[in-house]
Amino acid sequence: MTRLTTMLMLSTLASMLMTMTLTSCSGNKNDDEPKKIVEDDSVSEFSNYTAQSTEVTTLFDWNDASDAGHTWLGWIWQDDVAYGKMGWILGTGGLLGDGESVYFGIGPRSFDKKDYGDENLVEIVPDIRAPMTSEGGSFRVYDNPEEVEAPNQASWWLLYDSKPLIERGITKEDTDRLSFYIKLGGLDELDDSGGSETITTNFHVGTYLCWETGEPVYSTGDGCPREGPGNQHYYHYLSLNPGAWLHVELDDHPNHHRGSSGGSYHENNPVAADGKNYFAQMSRIYMEVRSAQTTDSEYYLDEVEFYSTKQSHEPDQNDESITSLWVGYWPDSNYWELGFKDGVDISPGKDKLSTFEIRWSINPITNANYAEANIVEPMLYSGEKYVGTENPHYLRRESDYTRNVWTRFELPTEITDNYEMVYFAIKDVSKKGENQGTSWPWNREDHGQDVSPYIRAINYALKAPQL
Repeated sequence: MTRLTTMLMLSTLASMLMTMTLTSCSGNKNDDEPKKIVEDDSVSEFSNYTAQSTEVTTLFDWNDASDAGHTWLGWIWQDDVAYGKMGWILGTGGLLGDGESVYFGIGPRSFDKKDYGDENLVEIVPDIRAPMTSEGGSFRVYDNPEEVEAPNQASWWLLYDSKPLIERGITKEDTDRLSFYIKLGGLDELDDSGGSETITTNFHVGTYLCWETGEPVYSTGDGCPREGPGNQHYYHYLSLNPGAWLHVELDDHPNHHRGSSGGSYHENNPVAADGKNYFAQMSRIYMEVRSAQTTDSEYYLDEVEFYSTKQSHEPDQNDESITSLWVGYWPDSNYWELGFKDGVDISPGKDKLSTFEIRWSINPITNANYAEANIVEPMLYSGEKYVGTENPHYLRRESDYTRNVWTRFELPTEITDNYEMVYFAIKDVSKKGENQGTSWPWNREDHGQDVSPYIRAINYALKAPQL
C-alpha cells in the first residue's frame, strides 16, 4: 500500500511523542508493577501507527476488489503453467510490467511447487486479511485433501521470474527487508516444554538470485534468465506456530546456502563480493512447510513488501546475530510469540550459547531510546534456570547446538485493546563469563561478547491504521 505522505506525517508525529511516551515506560527489571504506558491524552487510542520505512514497495497484497478465487488483477490463470502445474502467468500493464516469453515459457509466473508428491491448491480469499490492513484479501496455499498419502507440506512458487526484482522496480540497491504477514494452519505445534534442542524449523522461504554476466547463458548458474552466476539458491529458516497472524521480516542474511553444511555461517548480503545486493538481484521466491505434518497444512499470506532500514526510524540494526525475525499475537489466548535465528559467525556446539533481551513500546524503538522501552519477560528459555538471577528476563537460545531462539510472553491488555501497533526491539546481550543458568545445558557461559551493539527492530499491527 502506498501511503508515503501519510507515513511521513505519522512518523514526524511519533517522533514528537517519543520522549513523552518512552519516559513513562519501565526499563527497570526490579519493578514489580508495570509502569503507566503513556501520560494521559498524550497519544489518542488507535493512532500510534508509524510506517516501517518512508519508502515501502508492495510486491503483492491482493487488495483489488476483483481479487478472489483464481481471479488476480494483472495475472492470467492456467491449469497447466508448467509441467502440469497450475497457477498464474503475468499479463500486461501491472506493477511488475509485462509478461514475456523466456526459456521456461511465459514469465513471470506464480505456480504450484508440487514437491514431495504433494499437489497444492491455491485461492485468493477476499474476506480474510492480515491485521495491518482493512482492505483486500489474502493468498491461501493448501494441501489437496484428496491426496491422503501426501506428506502435507503446502508449498508454492510465489514468484518465478527471469529477471531480478530491481529490474521490475520492486527493490533497490539498499533494500534489506522482505516483510510479510502469514497465518498457518495444520502444522504440528512447537514443543513448549522449554527443553534443549526441541524447537524444529518447520517453514522456510527459498530464494534465487540472478544477474547478467555478458556471456552466453546455457544452463543454470550462468546468470539471468536462469539462476546465477554460480550457485545462487538460499534459504531463510523459520520455526512457526499455527493459528495466528505472524509478522515476518527477513533480512539479507540467509540461514542456509544450497550445498553448504547445516549450521554453517553465512554472511549478510552473500553477494556483496560480486558488488551486488541480495534483494536487488532476487528473481524467484517460494514458501513451503518444510517438514511432513500429521494433518493437511495451509498458509494465508498477505502484505508482501520490501523496504530499506536506511529509510526507517532506526537505520543501524543488528542483522548478524538476529536473523529471520518474526512476532505474532494470539488474541483468543492473549499471548505473543517471537522467534529468530542466531546467525552469528560460530559453529553451533558445546559452549556456544548466546543471550538476548526483548523490549517493547507503543512507539518505534531506536538504539537511543532502547533502554527506556518496556522489558519483555519471556515465559520460555528465560529465568534463573536459563540465564541466572542477575538478569532473569534475558532470553537464551534453546541449545548451544542450534541457532533457534523462540519464546512466548504477555503484554498488558490495555495495549492490545487500544492501540494499532506494538513495536519490539531485540538486543544481543551475550557476554563471555556471564548469563549462566542453573540447569544443563544453560549452566554454561556465553560463547563470547555480543557481535553488535545495535538493536533489531520489528513491529506488529494489532489493527489496521486509521489513516
